[in-house]
Amino acid sequence: MPTKRASSPAASKPTPRKRARPSADAASIRDCAGHGEWIDWPAPTSQMDAAQDWIRECVEGKHRVVICPDKDADGLSSAVVLSIALRALSHPPSLVEIYHLPRALNIHAPAAQSDILATFASSGGPTRCIVLDQGSRPGPPLLPLDSGCETLILDHHLCDVFPEGAQVLSACHSLPVATTSLLAYELAARLVPSLRGSRPASMAALVGVYGDLGGSKIKFGVESEGPWHASLAPVEKALTKSALGKAVALLNAPRRTPQFNVADAYEALHAAGGLGLKRVLQDDKLLEAKERTSAETSRWQGAPPVFSKDGKIAVVTVDSGYQIHPVIATRWCGTLRKAKTLVCVMCANTGFTPGFVHFSCRAPRRDSTSSSSSDPVDLIAFLRSLAPLCDALSPGWSTRVGHDFARGHREATGGIIARDEYDVLVRACEVGVKKERTASPAKKSACGKGVIDAGMKKGALEGFFKPVAKAGTPSPAKGKAKSEGAEGKEVK
Repeated sequence: MPTKRASSPAASKPTPRKRARPSADAASIRDCAGHGEWIDWPAPTSQMDAAQDWIRECVEGKHRVVICPDKDADGLSSAVVLSIALRALSHPPSLVEIYHLPRALNIHAPAAQSDILATFASSGGPTRCIVLDQGSRPGPPLLPLDSGCETLILDHHLCDVFPEGAQVLSACHSLPVATTSLLAYELAARLVPSLRGSRPASMAALVGVYGDLGGSKIKFGVESEGPWHASLAPVEKALTKSALGKAVALLNAPRRTPQFNVADAYEALHAAGGLGLKRVLQDDKLLEAKERTSAETSRWQGAPPVFSKDGKIAVVTVDSGYQIHPVIATRWCGTLRKAKTLVCVMCANTGFTPGFVHFSCRAPRRDSTSSSSSDPVDLIAFLRSLAPLCDALSPGWSTRVGHDFARGHREATGGIIARDEYDVLVRACEVGVKKERTASPAKKSACGKGVIDAGMKKGALEGFFKPVAKAGTPSPAKGKAKSEGAEGKEVK
């Protein structure tokens, strides 16, 4: 029998191995973006080159720059990335201002135009404007061509035609579609190579990715999973997915409240570049906004969906001053994943802006075993296919709603239209109209007897149900009639 080897006190308690910290040297990590098969990712090379020239000219000319980000985590993080890049290029902070759109106002509104031109009032107004993640669409210039202020648009929302006179950097046709924050990150890294993999810029870019795509769909630095930036992998590991997810929820909270204090979210994220992500996670204003938003979401998440006659649309209606309609739509997508004919889950908010309906549409998540789970749903195309029905019911409907009807992404879209126009949409889609049910032949011939005839003679109806006893056998005992169950269950 072998003897047990005596161990020394030092050997009995092995020295714990320290986890290797990810290297901060971005030069050792090569991103796929802009190389090989990904030469036109995250956006066409020609657009990326033109955007770099636009930024360099902006810095060299010491232009007064107003940055207009969208209100969500992706838009705000894009603004942080570009502000970091401008500072790294030695552009004076005094020549950069951040403009946050007021509640329920879009970048194409005349009021937004006036507010943008009012920045740098003591210096003669802005001379350059950068619009981030605002949802592109065709139309006249965002700012008057004679204002002396040129515009650069960074976006990833589906669009083929953009506002006149703008320099555009769009990721919408470069698959897989990157977030605006990744677009800004790649642009910044090409302008200032030292920013590739740096903590402040990388953290902001990751927040935007988690805000729009979540933390489970993307694997940074894994070539088989796509071109997602390898330089972000070490930073993501150091920050942790859990902390990034919590930060996104907090940053999105202010924009969902009636007070709409988006500036609070931007300031917290911008400060986190030097103080760390805890600056966001421990921000009292963001925590309070999230608590109130969560309570309002819980109040309305039980609102039942109403289906269209063909079963393709499920509409959940809420009446809230909080921007909870995107969250409610997303949650119902999981609940209704077994509805075979369902194409679109819509949450309509009638209380966010007086006289208007804000609605968010999401594609239902299918079970993994479903044959349709691999087929992407184009909700923008689906919504546009409903326009002829609305025009037939109310001529000129498409013209009146314009480009505010179906905007965003293929699987996540929405819009803001007048209440009267929304009512036309609901009627045209026959929401709440029940589908006619026809009895099957098997049910008509049940029990071997003919169908009940309303013209039967008096007393015949009773005999129709009365059991007939066989000769020599006692009559069956009376029993309670079994009621037939409903053919369908109400969705809770």
